[in-house]
Formats: sequence, structure tokens, C-alpha cells
Amino acid sequence: MSTQQTESSEELIALADAAEQLGVHYMTAYRYVRTGRMYAVKRGGQWWVEQSAIDATRDEVGVRRSSSGEPREMLVEPFEARLVAGDVGGCWDLVTDALRGGAAPSEVHQRLLQPALVHVGERWANGELSIAAEHRATATANRVIGQLGPLFRHPGRRRGTVVIGAAAGDPHGLPSAMVTDLLTDRRLDVVDLGANTPTESFVETANEVDDLIGVGVCLVLDVLADQAAEQLAELREALPSTLLVAGGPGIIRHRERFRDLVDQVTESAEEVCDAFEAATANTAAHGAGDDAEDSVADEPTLVTGGE
Repeated sequence: MSTQQTESSEELIALADAAEQLGVHYMTAYRYVRTGRMYAVKRGGQWWVEQSAIDATRDEVGVRRSSSGEPREMLVEPFEARLVAGDVGGCWDLVTDALRGGAAPSEVHQRLLQPALVHVGERWANGELSIAAEHRATATANRVIGQLGPLFRHPGRRRGTVVIGAAAGDPHGLPSAMVTDLLTDRRLDVVDLGANTPTESFVETANEVDDLIGVGVCLVLDVLADQAAEQLAELREALPSTLLVAGGPGIIRHRERFRDLVDQVTESAEEVCDAFEAATANTAAHGAGDDAEDSVADEPTLVTGGE
């Protein structure tokens, strides 16, 4: 067995020997290192691991779900590090690890991707990350979301269509992309117009959809609150009978201002989905009522000879 010594006097063990201790293939152990699940150092072109790190990894990888049946804790910090590094493969390793551990794709969005992206944004705002690093993380997240997308689509009849997008001037397309997946998971079709969506695009697309459930607008940037309010007023005028939902940090921080402009201000992706799903249920109930009335209207009239 190959060993070295650390500055802390703890013995370092070659990654191949660490893999043997863990009872996994060398590439699996290497994936643990790449995704931050097992700490290692590289010396002389070879990876070395402390025994304490091997023991901690053995304890962690042996548990898929907690005793309560909940999926194990998501590895948000390592995932965020891989996002910032632009390591799509490392990010995807963590995603697949979470899925194998029992997490649903929606949980990966809400408990892994979302907190990591929020923290990246906070670090950029505080000057801890450069704009280049923030852009790299965003581009990496886009690719990971693209890979996750097919997991949200289920066979069977769709329940209607939602049109969503970012407010005009807002360059953030990730929130609507993530909400698209979550709505798709609920068997809704979604037309995602992406970042910086002008009013005309929302209106044109909504009018083209035959089974429209509603329109959703996301705003991330506070500085665009005035412009977003004007846009939502325009949308309300152009689509007076359409369910209009607004969310995102830029909306939530000014929620009182937007309440009279939209049908619902939402504070989470889950609330967005709930709003449109409730509208779907209402539409289905009204449709059933209309079908019943049509059935009665089409009922043949019995005319007796005495009339």
C-alpha cells in the first residue's frame, strides 16, 4: 500500500488503496474526489487521501436515505464549487448521485440547484466572485438543467399550457427554465420565452395557445421594478381574463406594489406551480359543467300524443 505523510502527521493513502478500502472501483473513488464528497490532495501526479476522509466517505456513501425515509442531505457546497469551476461533469455526477440516493428530479432543483445558484448570486453581489465566475456558473447550470429536463416529462394527457418568461430587461433566464421543469413535472405544457421578454412576446404567444392556463413573469433585478410594474400593467390590459402570476426576488421585495397588478404574487417556485395547477383544476371543473349542460341540451325531447 502506498502512503505519504501530511503536515498534520496524518498518513496519506493512495487513491487506488482508498478505493479498495471503500469497496468501490477506482473511478468511483475519483468521482468522490471530483465532486467534493472525499477530500484529497494531488502530489506528483497522484491523488492522496487521509484515512479520516476515507472513513467519513464510507459512513456517508453507505446511507441512501435517512431513517425517516427522507433523501439524504444534498451536497450543495461541492455542487456550487463545481458550478463556479465550470465543471459540468462534476455537477452531473452530484445530480445523478442525488437521484440514485432517492431524490426526485424536483428535489434536485429545489434542494441542490436553487440554493447553490442563490449563494453564487449572493457571493457575486458581495464582491466575492468575479462576473466571469458568475457567468461561468450560470452557463454550467444551464447545461445541467438541460440534461435534467427529460426527467420531468411524463407520458399521458397534458393539462394545459403556461407561458412564462423573465421581465423585459432582466437577463436572467434560469428561473423560468427551472419553473418550466417543475410545471412539466405536473403534466403541464410550458412555453418558456426565456430572458428579457418584451410585452409583445408574452401577448402574442398567449393568444396563439389554444389551451392557455396563464402567464407567469419572473423578475430578479430590483432596479427593474418600475419597468416590470409598467409591463405587468400592459399585460393586464392586453390579457384581461388571463391568469397573471409574478414572482422572483425583484417582485417579492416589492410585493405590495405588484399585488394589484397580477392575480398572484408568488414567493417560491412551488407557489408558482400551485397557482397554475389550481387554475388547471378550475378549468377542468368548468369544462365538466359545460359538458353536462351540453348533454342536457342535446337530450331528445319526448313528445306525447296528448300534447
